[in-house]
Order: sequence, then C-alpha cells, then structure tokens
Amino acid sequence: MNTRHYLIPLALAASALSAQAAIVDIDLSAATTGSFIDGVGADFTQRFAGQTVSGTGLVGAPSSPLALDTDGSILVAFWDPGVSAASNSLLSQPGNTAPLAILLDSDADSFAWTMGSSVAGSSVVFSLYSATGALVGGGSVGMGNGYNNYSLAGLPVFRGIAFYDNNDPAGVRFQNMSYNAVAVPEPSTWVLMALGLAVAAGATRRRVGA
Repeated sequence: MNTRHYLIPLALAASALSAQAAIVDIDLSAATTGSFIDGVGADFTQRFAGQTVSGTGLVGAPSSPLALDTDGSILVAFWDPGVSAASNSLLSQPGNTAPLAILLDSDADSFAWTMGSSVAGSSVVFSLYSATGALVGGGSVGMGNGYNNYSLAGLPVFRGIAFYDNNDPAGVRFQNMSYNAVAVPEPSTWVLMALGLAVAAGATRRRVGA
C-alpha cells in the first residue's frame, strides 16, 4: 500500500519535468538579408552586446542579460545542400567567414545544423553563453568536405551560441538549425517533487521501523 502512495507523486513530477524539453526547429523561411535576422526559435547577428567583431573573431564578453547587438551583414539565401532539406541559409559577411551569434528563444542543451560548403580540415570555434551572458562552454568543430550535418549534444545549459574564427578558405553557410529546449521547471513542479520525495522517505522510515 505504501508503494502506491509515494510512487504516484514521483511519477507525476517526472512527467512534468520531461514535458519541459522539446526539439525546436529554427524557422528561417521569412528571414531577409540584413544585420539582424529574425527567425522563429532564434535570432541572429554577428555578435552579442558587449562584444566586438575583429576579422573572423569575437573580442570581449557578452553583457548581462544576454542580448544581440547589430553589426555587419548576414546574407540570407535559399539553398538545397543535398544532405538535409532545402531551406534558407545564413552566410555572415564579409567572405562567409564573419562570426555568427545566435540567441535562442529558450535555454537548450544541444544544437544541430547543416554547414558547408567546406574544405575538409577546416574548423570553426564555438562558445556557449547562459542567459546572463556567462561563458558556460565551448570548443571547435572540424569540418568535412562539402556539406555535412553537425551536432553538439550533452552540452551545459545555454541560451546563446557564437560561431567564429572560421578558417575555411571560402567560408560556410549555416542552415537547418535545431536545438533541444530545456525550460526551468515551474515552482509547482518542484513542490510536487519535494512532496513525492517526502512521502517516499516517510514510507521508507515506517518500513524500517516496523
């Protein structure tokens, strides 16, 4: 009987938490060339507020809260990469090598995209930022030849990602981007979890004392 009493609250809490994560496909169908790209699921410029663009790189740390600041130009062009669906793509100017800063609509713990056309052995650096502008992770992505699908999984929770220091000779375009959105649980969810754990602990103590 005790088992039924404490498993139900825990199951409800787990269900509430799992419901707060979902894959978001960034929609660029209405995007137009400019210094600020308004997409559904995320927005784009060349840098975050607090940073400056220097060649293909970014200098400085984002301010808090994390926000985009317009700089340079990002070309929007429809393209069929062959390895994923045809869609609008983003080419940061000049030379398709300038930085690309992406502010997501929600926190995330993964990011996937199509990138090309690249020369095998080229690379691009990425940095991950929290909603407060704090650096929470980063690394580099080695590129394959032509167009390829790339993904970063198991990341620390982040709100913004910046790609920069692209050393591909002709630069690259980005398209078909998506991320796993991770929302902060509502206070009611935490209460439900705490209640479930408290009931479970009480039931365990009663069994031990019996």
